[in-house]
Amino acid sequence: MKKKLKISIGIFIIVSTIIGIFYGSKENPRVYLSSRINIAYVNEDVSSKKFKNIIELLNKAGVSIDKNIEEGLKYVDGVYLLSDSSFITHNKSCVGIIDFGYIYPFIALKVEDYFDKEQKFYVLKEEYRKKYLKGEKLYLKIENGNFIVARTEKDIDRILKNEKYFNQNLLKILDREKEKNLGMLILNLSESPLAGFNEFVLTGDVNKKYETILTVNIGGENDIIKSFNGIKDDGLSGERVLEKNKLHLRTSREKKLRSFTFFLNYFLKNSFIDGLSSKVYINNPENIRDINMIKDGTANKVNIGEKQFIYGKIDIKNFKGNIVGATDIIGIAENNRLEIKTIVNEETALKLLKDMK
Repeated sequence: MKKKLKISIGIFIIVSTIIGIFYGSKENPRVYLSSRINIAYVNEDVSSKKFKNIIELLNKAGVSIDKNIEEGLKYVDGVYLLSDSSFITHNKSCVGIIDFGYIYPFIALKVEDYFDKEQKFYVLKEEYRKKYLKGEKLYLKIENGNFIVARTEKDIDRILKNEKYFNQNLLKILDREKEKNLGMLILNLSESPLAGFNEFVLTGDVNKKYETILTVNIGGENDIIKSFNGIKDDGLSGERVLEKNKLHLRTSREKKLRSFTFFLNYFLKNSFIDGLSSKVYINNPENIRDINMIKDGTANKVNIGEKQFIYGKIDIKNFKGNIVGATDIIGIAENNRLEIKTIVNEETALKLLKDMK
C-alpha cells in the first residue's frame, strides 16, 4: 500500500513539474502592448459564443469561410496585430500574436505540419503560402507560450525587444471594450497626445439581431471636446424633425468648433472631410415643420438625448453608387470622451457583403 502511495506521489510530482515548466512561462500577450506600439488591433474574445454571430451573418450573405480557419478559431483565445510604425508612414510593418491560452503546448506539437523550421524561426510551407498569401513568406516564433507571426524576421525581433510592461491606459481600453466581437482598433495616443486627444478607439460588434455596430471613442482634454460640455441645458434636445444626410452638431462653444472645421477644410481641400463639412448643421435650433419631407424621405423624426452632441441619418451606398440602406450616427459627450456610434441593420449589412463578393 505504501509502495503504491509513493508511486502515485512520484507520478503527481513529475506531472506537476512538466505542467509548471509549460505554463509557468506563459505570458499574457498584453505585455507586448508597450508605449512603443502606435497602432493595435485586439480581439480577446475570439473563441466565445459571440463570434458565432459574425460567422452566421457571413453565411447568410453567402461569404464562404475556409473550414480550416473556422475550425482553428475554436482554439484561439485572442488575436493581436501590433505596429510600432509611425502614423505618417505609408508602408507600416505589422506583427501578429495568436494566443491559444493554456492549450498552446498541444498546438505547438502541430506547428511543423504547416511550418518548416529554419534556425530561430519557422516559415510557412510553400503550399500554404501559395494558397493564402500569394506566395509571400510568413515567419513564426513561439515565445513564452505566444505564437508571433510577421512578414520578416526583423519585425518579430523588434517587437520582442520592445519594453515589456502593461500600458495602464491601454489596459483600461481593453477591459472596457473586450466584449466587442469584432475587436478594437486602437491608436496609442496615451504617451504623446495629439492636439490634446489621448484616446482614439474604433470597435465593432455584431449582435444577436445581426446588427453591425461600429463605435468610435475619442478622449482628451482640448477645446474640441470641451466645446460639447454644457449642451444638456441648451434647449435643443427632445423630439425633432431633421434632414437626412446632414450631420447635426450641438456645442456650447460654437466659435471654437467652427474654427476647428475651418482648420480642417484648409488642410483637407477636396477630401471627404471637406465635402462632409458642407453638410454639417451646428446648433440649428429650428425644427423642420414640413412633415412632407418625412414622406418623401428627405427628413425623419428623431429624439435628441440631453448628452447627445451629434445626430445624422446617412444613406449607405454600395460600390456601384446605389443606395442600399441607411445608418443612424449617434454621438454622446461625457467625461471628456466622445462616443460616436453607427448601426447598420441586418438587411443593409447583407447587401453590402453580397456586393463585396
